[in-house]
Amino acid sequence: MSTQPAGSRLRDDASDLDVITTVLGGDPDAFAMLVRRYNQAMFRACRAVLGNDSDAEDAVQVAWLNGYRALATFRGESTFRTWITRIAVNEASSRLRSRNTLRAVPTEEMTMENPASPEHDAVTSELGRLLEREIDRLPEGMRTVLVLRDIIELDTAETASCLGIGEENVRIRLHRARQALADSLATEAIDRASVWRFDAARRA
Repeated sequence: MSTQPAGSRLRDDASDLDVITTVLGGDPDAFAMLVRRYNQAMFRACRAVLGNDSDAEDAVQVAWLNGYRALATFRGESTFRTWITRIAVNEASSRLRSRNTLRAVPTEEMTMENPASPEHDAVTSELGRLLEREIDRLPEGMRTVLVLRDIIELDTAETASCLGIGEENVRIRLHRARQALADSLATEAIDRASVWRFDAARRA
């Protein structure tokens, strides 16, 4: 059974350009294919800028609406993923500027369905929370570059295009972000190891 959007004659593996052409040709239902492909990446990009899920979700919704309205202006000079991610980052950055300040946001609890084992669930959840918390602590400029490059996996040129900065600036921010993240994770590991050693000694 086909999983293509209702009313669309496109195959699921149709190229982005074919989907866009179909949408502009009078089949707006086909736009859902693009949303499915890139919604998660857009959310991650917006969350990197805004620092919390709720604001990121709002920014993504507006970005998709803006992208749909501006679809006729897409010229294929970059990939659609880069084009729509830049719209999302711009929307998130605009919302961030309206706050007039960056605020720390506590990491939300994450749940996993059907874990392999209670031990696996606990370790995976803890590592996920730790990594997310340390990424959230990075300065916004470094955090956004890190997410675009290492999580969404845009290349340097695409990241520069999304953020409107030079490629060398992307490399510098990425290097600093990776170093800061590594340092913070190393410090956290040392602190936890000290606690565990003390706890073990106390129980002996």
